Amino acid sequence: MSVHIGVLLPRSVEYPSMAFDLLDGIRLNFKRLGLSDYQLHTENIGFGENPEINYGAAEKLVMQYDVQLIIAYATSLNAEALYSFAETANKPFLFIDAGMEIFEASPHRLCRHITLQGLMACQLLGDKASRKGENVIISSSFFDGGYRSSWAFHEAIVKNGGSIAGHYVSHHLPEEFQLQTLEQQILQSEAKSVTAAFSTYFVELFMKRLQLTGEATRNIPFYCSPFMADEQLLHTIPFPGATLHTIASWSTSLDNAENKIFMETVKKEKNKTANLFHLLGWEAAFAAQQIINSTIGALDGWSFESPRGTVHFHPDTHTTYAPLYEGKIDGNAEGNCWLNVQRSIEVEAEQHRTLHFSKLEGAYSRWKNNFFCI
Repeated sequence: MSVHIGVLLPRSVEYPSMAFDLLDGIRLNFKRLGLSDYQLHTENIGFGENPEINYGAAEKLVMQYDVQLIIAYATSLNAEALYSFAETANKPFLFIDAGMEIFEASPHRLCRHITLQGLMACQLLGDKASRKGENVIISSSFFDGGYRSSWAFHEAIVKNGGSIAGHYVSHHLPEEFQLQTLEQQILQSEAKSVTAAFSTYFVELFMKRLQLTGEATRNIPFYCSPFMADEQLLHTIPFPGATLHTIASWSTSLDNAENKIFMETVKKEKNKTANLFHLLGWEAAFAAQQIINSTIGALDGWSFESPRGTVHFHPDTHTTYAPLYEGKIDGNAEGNCWLNVQRSIEVEAEQHRTLHFSKLEGAYSRWKNNFFCI
């Protein structure tokens, strides 16, 4: 009997192939795993910020196709709005995401999450930027500032006894984007480093403007959020000649058997280089197979081998944790940026659990869009 699986797919102007790549990742790994008797039913949820659209799309998948599982690209904020539907419909949900939001609701019995651990990477970067209690400037794009990267940086810096020497948030329009204000903060403060969160098209804007700054600014160490190290963006961006530390979720260069199979499969079947969205779809296929063969509860405490290393589902958080990769954004022979991975970082179960259950305090703003969806 054919298994019916629903997929809620995102839309992104900056990553126009995002939905296709996620779906291809699922299909390609299903094929590799020997799964053929299934049907995927898709609904596009746009940027994902409208809970009524998300709910209606999920409802259609259940009522029209009686899907046995729904895979959805959604931040924790938008995923949690679907927990009540999962309960009402008694259907399991597998959410996949960049991991740049804090969870607010308690884990749900029918919902599990695969994330790229964006906030964990930012927390570790904040720790490195302030290891000796230094003063640090926190910078971000207008887009990234609406997620929780700056919060993660701040928490790590304060925990180390460091101080925040300044905050900088860029304009969102390319013609208005500038780093003069950030440069003035660097020159006028006693900051020893800068944390930076600039994803999507802001990566190129940041690198090009940084190249135009003075030597003092380019010599200060920058600690760059994981999605500034997105290789599908970096290879076309001129290297600014700065010191750019980063921690990434994954790299095409990782030397493990699963990554080799993954890279070769995407190249052979789709004639393109695998990216983060292929990766999320690929990992979702592993988890979906486990759910189909058993129940969604079978994911708790379960682990599998991914192109990014061993991925674990924590039984308390219902969310994955996996290794991260420390390195630098350097210049290649053509003068463009490349991700130079230097070592792996093992994320411990309790470390993951502590961050997952952290709570925001005080007033704060946020974007509702799913991350990458602008």
